[in-house]
Amino acid sequence: MPFTSKQLKRFAKKHGISLDTVSPPDFSERRKTLENLLAQQNVPFPVTREHALSYLESSHLPFSLGTLSDKSINLGKYQNHQDYNSLSFEDHLSWACLIANQKETKERYACIEYLRGEDTFPIKSSVIPDYHILNARLYQQTGWQLATVSTIIPSSLFFQCHRHKFFPVTTFMRPLGTDYLEEPDIGHDLAGHIATFTIPQVAEIMKNHGIAHERIFESMKKQLLKAKNEEEIDSIKLDAEELLVYAGRIYWFTVEFGLVMQNDRLTAFGAGILSSPSETPHSIESAEATRILIDPNSDRDLLRLAITDYSINEYQKTYFVLKDFESLTSLTPERIIDVVTEAKHLPHLGWRDILDSDHVISRGTDSMSPDEKYENLANGIPLDEASTRVALRNIGMPEYNPQRLGPAAKLLLNSISSKN
Repeated sequence: MPFTSKQLKRFAKKHGISLDTVSPPDFSERRKTLENLLAQQNVPFPVTREHALSYLESSHLPFSLGTLSDKSINLGKYQNHQDYNSLSFEDHLSWACLIANQKETKERYACIEYLRGEDTFPIKSSVIPDYHILNARLYQQTGWQLATVSTIIPSSLFFQCHRHKFFPVTTFMRPLGTDYLEEPDIGHDLAGHIATFTIPQVAEIMKNHGIAHERIFESMKKQLLKAKNEEEIDSIKLDAEELLVYAGRIYWFTVEFGLVMQNDRLTAFGAGILSSPSETPHSIESAEATRILIDPNSDRDLLRLAITDYSINEYQKTYFVLKDFESLTSLTPERIIDVVTEAKHLPHLGWRDILDSDHVISRGTDSMSPDEKYENLANGIPLDEASTRVALRNIGMPEYNPQRLGPAAKLLLNSISSKN
């Protein structure tokens, strides 16, 4: 049911917004802005005249995929487009409310690099950005481009986009009055992620995850050619899927929900955190959440991320904290693959578990020891979804053979209590 004028005014007033400012520019204004933008040459990635002319000529069409370089990506059935003129007033007002809510939390809790990056893009106004303009600015500053998708896409396609420096973005805006969503929307993709591309180490590991995923798939395809029966085929596919799960967890706890120390204080850079005005302070200050310092240079710490499960339908129970961004440069595709391959031989951890060997900054009231989930399960005490999933998975697995583990994995295994 559409909102009444009175309801819209109430929403705007609640967030300190004047309805008069929620007025998207017409096409002629947007085209002029784009023309001036494409002409800029004093940028890290200047647009060639040929690409600029072609891009400008197609700017009257709905945006689908960035075309400012010779790279491309096949989105298949997930390809979508942003028809800017079809965005409703409610869509723009929802965006304006989100940006207004984020302003205070980001300025207080976001890392310095994120705040600088956000100033680089047209994402602070009271109207949703035109993807033609945003894509041009993103490319000029980072070499990345937008790829418009219709819904949540398979992780294989998501990371394939990363491999070629395309970032998948959705075209729907969360309903007015909504803060947290399980699935990504324009608010998450733009107001959460875009600024992170200006943090070189974060953008690089996003690409590296894409390369690692590609290599895992290539390895799977080669093995499938040698498979002798359906049982071997299923085993090979399951093995690859398992590796991708571990890699996805490393991505989740850094790119999406990562914290970083700056000037002896906790700050946020994860897009999943900063796109939610209420999870942002929760991640830094809540007594319920645990915060653990990690060093990506350490195989032990990367394994810790890879074997830790999580849930997407509520605030995170544990946040992992980088000592600095420079340490992320160690996350090469080769290291990601090495770590996730070894993670297969370790038990999983729940998102509330704390190990004696963890460098705990603050222990949350929702935390537990690794054994506690088994005790709760045995005594019929309710567990959250992620902890239940981990307990049942570990109970059903064979004993872990230390001979198959490297030094870092052995160290981590020794700090995990034996399963009940």
